Amino acid sequence: MYECVNLNKKNIGKLKELNFIKSEFNVLNEDFFEFYSNCNFAQQIMLKRKVKLIKNDGDYIGFIWYEHLNKNICTIKSIFCLEKHISYPYKLLLDNIKGKSIIKYNCQSNDFNFAVLNEIGFAKAQGVLELSLSKLEFEKFEYNDFLNKNNLIFREYKKGKDESLRCSIQNHVFEDENRTPLSVHDIYFDVSQDYYLEKGAVFLYKATKCIGYGQIILEKEYPFIVNVGILNDFRGLGYGKILMYHLLNIINENKYNEVRIKVKSSNFKALNLYRELGFKENFETFIWELKR
Repeated sequence: MYECVNLNKKNIGKLKELNFIKSEFNVLNEDFFEFYSNCNFAQQIMLKRKVKLIKNDGDYIGFIWYEHLNKNICTIKSIFCLEKHISYPYKLLLDNIKGKSIIKYNCQSNDFNFAVLNEIGFAKAQGVLELSLSKLEFEKFEYNDFLNKNNLIFREYKKGKDESLRCSIQNHVFEDENRTPLSVHDIYFDVSQDYYLEKGAVFLYKATKCIGYGQIILEKEYPFIVNVGILNDFRGLGYGKILMYHLLNIINENKYNEVRIKVKSSNFKALNLYRELGFKENFETFIWELKR
C-alpha cells in the first residue's frame, strides 16, 4: 500500500539514498542536498516543506521536490521512484502539490520517462537545446575598437552593491507574463551557491547606462553561460555578440577547455548567434506541463 509522508529528521537519510540515484529517471533531476547544504537553518526548514516521500508497504521508494514560482506555476525540481516504469506512484507524489496550477518539469528523454509523464497527463510544452563550444574552436576575441566606437564598457558584478541593478536588468531582459520576476533575495541566494564563479558575472554599459548582463556558472565542473541578454532598445546592434565574446574570453583566461549554453529551441535569434560563434548541439530536453 502506497503512502506519502513529509520529510523529517527520521527519514532524511532515506531521501539521501533516493537522491543519489535520482538521475535514473531523469539526468536533469536537481540535487536537493546541494541546495540544502547552502541554506541557513530557516531556509532549510522552508525547503523541507517542499519535499514529499512515498512509501510502499513501509519501504521508502521515491520522493518529489517542488517549488511554487507563484500561485499559478509550480516547478518540479526533482522526482524519482524506484518503480521507474510505473506511473501510479508518480501520480500520488504529484497529488501532494495543492491548488490549481500549471506544473512544469524539465526532462531529458530515456527509454521510459516520457511514457510515464504522458500517462500522468503531462504534455510537451517547450524544447531546450544544450550547445557546447570547445576551446580549440575559439581564440581570444579582439573587440576593443568596437567598444570604443560604440562607447561601451564592461564592469564586473560587485557583491553587496549590484544586487538591485542585476535584478532590474534581468527582469527587463527576460520579461514575460509567465515568468516570475526575480527579487533581490534571489540574487543574494544565487551568488552564495557553489556554482557561482567569481569574476564571471559582468554588466555591459553604454556610456553611463547599463544595457546588458551575462554570467558564467560552473555546473559539474563545466562553465555554462547563463542569464545573458541585452535590453530591448539596444538589440540588433551587435552588442549581444560582443557580450558573448567577453564571456568567452573570461572562460579562455580561466583555462577551461569547453563551454556550454542552454537556449529555448524556439529562440531562433539566439540559436543563430551561438551557431555563428561555433557552438554545436549536444542534445534537446523538454519542459513538460501538467495543467490542473
